[in-house]
Amino acid sequence: MGINGMVNTGKMDLKVLDLQTEREHFHQEIQLIYLLEGSMELKVSDQEFRLERDDIIVVNAEKKHSHRASSDVLYCEITISYQIIMDAFGNSDVIFWCNSTVDKNESYDKLREILRNLLNRYLLREESAADFGRMGLFYYLLEVLSINFVVRPDDRIRKNHEDKFHERIDLINNYMRNNYNQPITLKDMSEQLYLSNAYLSRFFKKNYGMNFAEYLTNIRLFHAVDELLYTDYPITKIALDNGFSNVAVFNKIFKTVYGEPPSVFRRKSKKEAPVQNSGEKKEAREKLEKYLSENGAEKIEEHTGSSETAEISVRDKQRYTSIWSRMINIGPAEDLLNSEMQEHIMLLKEALNFEYVRFWNVFSPRLLIRVDDKNQEYNFSKLDAIIDFLIRCGVKPFIELGQKPKRVQKSVKSILIYDEEPPVFTRLSQWESVLREMLRHMIMRYGRAEVAEWKFEMWYDSRLGRQEEGDKVPYFDVFNKGYEVIKKLMPEVEVGGCGSRTTFRLEEFKAIVREWKKQEAMPDFFSILCYAYNEGEEEKESFSKRSTDTDFLAHVIDQTREELEQQNFPVKKLYVTEWNLTISERNYINDSCYKGAYIMKNIIDNLDKADMLGYFVGSDRFSEYYDSNQLLHGGTGLFTKDGIMKPAGFAFDFLNEMYPLLVARGKNYLMTTNGYDTYGFVCHNYKRLNYYYYLTEEDEISKEKIWQYFEDRDSMDLDLNLTDLEDGEYQIKIQRINEDYGSILNEWSDMEYYKELSRQDIKYLGRVSEPKRTISNIKVENGRANIHIRMAANEIALVKFGRLL
Repeated sequence: MGINGMVNTGKMDLKVLDLQTEREHFHQEIQLIYLLEGSMELKVSDQEFRLERDDIIVVNAEKKHSHRASSDVLYCEITISYQIIMDAFGNSDVIFWCNSTVDKNESYDKLREILRNLLNRYLLREESAADFGRMGLFYYLLEVLSINFVVRPDDRIRKNHEDKFHERIDLINNYMRNNYNQPITLKDMSEQLYLSNAYLSRFFKKNYGMNFAEYLTNIRLFHAVDELLYTDYPITKIALDNGFSNVAVFNKIFKTVYGEPPSVFRRKSKKEAPVQNSGEKKEAREKLEKYLSENGAEKIEEHTGSSETAEISVRDKQRYTSIWSRMINIGPAEDLLNSEMQEHIMLLKEALNFEYVRFWNVFSPRLLIRVDDKNQEYNFSKLDAIIDFLIRCGVKPFIELGQKPKRVQKSVKSILIYDEEPPVFTRLSQWESVLREMLRHMIMRYGRAEVAEWKFEMWYDSRLGRQEEGDKVPYFDVFNKGYEVIKKLMPEVEVGGCGSRTTFRLEEFKAIVREWKKQEAMPDFFSILCYAYNEGEEEKESFSKRSTDTDFLAHVIDQTREELEQQNFPVKKLYVTEWNLTISERNYINDSCYKGAYIMKNIIDNLDKADMLGYFVGSDRFSEYYDSNQLLHGGTGLFTKDGIMKPAGFAFDFLNEMYPLLVARGKNYLMTTNGYDTYGFVCHNYKRLNYYYYLTEEDEISKEKIWQYFEDRDSMDLDLNLTDLEDGEYQIKIQRINEDYGSILNEWSDMEYYKELSRQDIKYLGRVSEPKRTISNIKVENGRANIHIRMAANEIALVKFGRLL
């Protein structure tokens, strides 16, 4: 059946098993399952997952689980004492979201690397108790799990009025979990929580459906049954270790609940369970040896810096789409009436030349568009003013037809502004009327040729369910009617959806796609929103944690396309209409060089994956509030509120300098040509965010110590060896943005982050926050040239390389 061994700390245990079935059970410990061979159907609580070779899943403490597996199954099971987690985090309310069947993250590769090293060392030195290398690997495994997959109480998404109740529930649960095996009473707990006995007794009855004594007994039995089934401890030890005063009391309570004494219960369970013999243990060992011989055990190497070298023939070239410059998000329609925001739109167009500007809430009462059954006359004058301005700027409208709440967030759990925009209609007839009149008005005012180039989107508003609910109109009814109205008047215009973040909740996303396939209207493009967070629920509570996956955007796009293809969804065009690392508008990482490298990395990585990438958001004007009275405030904009381009903006600026033919693309660079002996490439030295970043609330990131949030600050050597060039004299022009040159945050630091800057100070900062430029010449002989660039941490660079006439 298996082979096993315990690290002598007594806190972690490794087993290699080939069990084809395991009945439903639970543990106080945390279990990690790594599938080596075969397949497994794993049920955890009410969810079922199919594990294939190399899948990893963590089953959290006290979660019921069972499995069925194929006849050739082989898996590794790591058991982790919950006490070690509580000691590390100082909290007993910690869970892990680690499940490679529903999530893609490069951290799973790191886990696999550690696990294979563990298995290899374990197999070679199974009988050695003092194997410190194995202990180190166990703790390294815990580090990777805690950095990338832990969900803490602070990650809960709660409304303010619920905080006090949930805090009390947490305190009770933590107290019971830590003290159930002690002789505790209701009085002990009431004193810990500073509550009266009577109040706490009523609270228990109301919220737990039983009194304190019954709940305590249930918890004790819960853990005692687990030990009866999965250990050989004497029954007396089990009784005392789990808080029962003596074995007689334990026997009596156990028989009342289970109908038989614990000794009989254990004996029957042993008979039902498959028996492990030495032959089976040998069989599992042989399977493990075979697995390791075929798959090897990767060596964990220390970091030695980074470099990238590539041999590139300039003869190879193809056309590509500049997906990054097609659209930029701005905000609610009403913001576009603001003269300061209009100034920033002109800056964005002039400096970065975006083709479309995306905005929403066009039916807001603030735009004087009133929708009701009596009103058939609509005032579109303010919307006209917005579109008139955009056309004068040379950009096209990308109109999100939904009503999105106006929000400015400090972090997931802290909101500065939340201005709800309720749906403007309660019946489809109202929606049909206002949309038809708006389109008709726009065609009359701007002409069919102009409107035909616009784009319309309808995002999946969670307030519009798939079923009728009160006065809400279901999303698909809204989309179908909207699509019908628009296409009847303008068949050539693009209309898309669903504009949802449901890729984080895979089952919900699948349900939306299945439902959409049944509808009459198919979108012209499928849209998604992508922010680097993992979202989900545990025990009916919603959590959102920052993803540590550096390829999060790529994985979400891949997952979306894969699901659309699996369900034979007929729409192939995919727009990412909003994307960013963070939703926080008070995170100084947004103002740093890191953000420029992050943007460039993600655009290079996803160049051929999506048809449009719409960055969120264009300007820090979007997130102004009472606390945004400094030069920088951690906004996600490409420009500061004073109109100074940030490193994030320069990433787009450098990319816009690329030529229309793609020559080569690597992990850290993109090279293009105009086809006439002139070449341009962009490159970056992106650095991963580290443990300290993910443990720090986003609005508490220190602008003075941005450097401390990265795994390393090593430079990178980029060597591109070009072949098949025309011989002759060439000129190289390089522009760089790094912490020494062109970073507005670092320039501001030289002014000691002074708040009350004069107009001349701001003007000066705008001048010095420009890229460093160098020019040199090289001679190409035999068609070969070497371009070498050493890049600082999180530096981005633009290189122009052209033959002199």
